Amino acid sequence: MKRAVALALAIVWVGCSGLDEGSGGVVGIQVGVPGPDSIEVGESIQLTAKPLDKNGDSAATPITWVSVDPTASLDPATGVLVGVAPGAARVQATAGSLGSGLITFAVVPSIDTVAIAGDSIFTVAPDSVPLPGFVARLASANPPGPVVGIRVLFAVTDPDPAAGAPPLVFTSNGLAADTVLSGADGTATAALQVVPGMAPPESVVVSFGAHHIRGADVFGSGQRFVLRFTAAAVSGGASRRAR
Repeated sequence: MKRAVALALAIVWVGCSGLDEGSGGVVGIQVGVPGPDSIEVGESIQLTAKPLDKNGDSAATPITWVSVDPTASLDPATGVLVGVAPGAARVQATAGSLGSGLITFAVVPSIDTVAIAGDSIFTVAPDSVPLPGFVARLASANPPGPVVGIRVLFAVTDPDPAAGAPPLVFTSNGLAADTVLSGADGTATAALQVVPGMAPPESVVVSFGAHHIRGADVFGSGQRFVLRFTAAAVSGGASRRAR
């Protein structure tokens, strides 16, 4: 699953010294922070800062970065920030005797995998209600455990929704695609329903995936569930797992 992601670079004035000039005539620091204001454990992002004189021009004073909290590491010379542990991470740019205001990031568990939880292939009778739910689970290795509050996109990929009105849609929104947040156990569940007046096809394929905070696909994205319809439900509507 691919998507275009536009990341904002927030340019903010911080650390203005009022009427007093700092070392090298610096009166303020302009900081560039790549959005969003969250970072995964193990992820690195580049912060930028520019010292400014009273005319708003760049001043020839080096920037030094300071990390206040152990939840993130920060290279004092380059401004590369790395998430270390979940929590709040406050950082600051300094130029001589002047310092910017504290910039706060939320450090969150890394989103390492998204995987099928339970069955991936279901065989049901055409009139089965409700249809079985598709369950995906997000997990982190650092720290180990479920990942909460991440969007998982479920989408019908076969039959192709672009080819005409889809015979099955998601129960939550009546569309051929839906986004579900992972819960406390790291799982996200979506279910389909047959559109009234339409006959279900022999099978429906649903793909799913998730994205890291800054847009890259989470490992495991693109896996598929298959829902098969038969005149006689297998084992009374029981499901079986794909091999």
